[in-house]
Amino acid sequence: MQLKRAKNMTKEYVLLNGDIIDGRKACLSAFDRGFLYGDGFFETMRAENGRVLFLEAHLERLYQSCKFFNIGLQATGQSEWTDKINLLIKKNNLKETVAAVKIVVTRGPGKPRLGLPKEHAPTVVVYARKYTPPAKEKYTDGLAVEVFPYPHHSFLADHKSLNYLFYLSAREWAQKNGADEAIVLNVDGTVSEGATTNIFYVKEGSIIRPESAYYLRGVMEGQVINFLNKQGREIVTMPTTVSMLLEAEEVFLTNSLLGVIPVARIGETALPPKKPLAALLQGVNR
Repeated sequence: MQLKRAKNMTKEYVLLNGDIIDGRKACLSAFDRGFLYGDGFFETMRAENGRVLFLEAHLERLYQSCKFFNIGLQATGQSEWTDKINLLIKKNNLKETVAAVKIVVTRGPGKPRLGLPKEHAPTVVVYARKYTPPAKEKYTDGLAVEVFPYPHHSFLADHKSLNYLFYLSAREWAQKNGADEAIVLNVDGTVSEGATTNIFYVKEGSIIRPESAYYLRGVMEGQVINFLNKQGREIVTMPTTVSMLLEAEEVFLTNSLLGVIPVARIGETALPPKKPLAALLQGVNR
């Protein structure tokens, strides 16, 4: 049955260790540590008309995580990545549309053992698929958000790790409760981040980010901060409770695929309908 399903899959090409191949024929070792331990990292990027947005920032975060965890990913120039990804986008007929491009790096195959051995040759897979953004009204009216009831505190949150079950669970929980995204809390009950997003809010004219010891520093979050700084706007980082978000004049979320998108409600509480800052910032990733 598995072989029959594979034959019925739509042909989709991937980059596997530098070579473009039919994704249905792509094979990884059963001893790959990404499969055995979630030992690896990934980046998800938005491409428009064949151009990946903010590729340099994504690669920088990926290399930093690999270096921190002793994965020997060989540094190559951005132009080499660009050329290969462009070929993959073209091969998958995505040059005229919006695509999601995902880079996955694992420590590679080797004898199963504990620790973080560096002698393995990393496995690198790149995917490119059509991406359908949320409906236009979501960008004006906003998303529904729920607060995930299980707090999180781990230094792994600083990295886009293949150990992603916590965030997948948070997102699934939110969707089962009729929401689009989940807010993740720190162990002290303060706000950390979204399951797949970063959080900003406006209170009495101040633009604020929740303070958290461990959270993923988003690429889109960084672009928003840079844009606001150039506009002379200061961003305050401070411990934030859910009640502070509920009392905010505006709450918006960021990630590389969504860009900037406002929040309409948190739980049963509707937020103010006017979202001027989010509307302004939606041009940042263009």
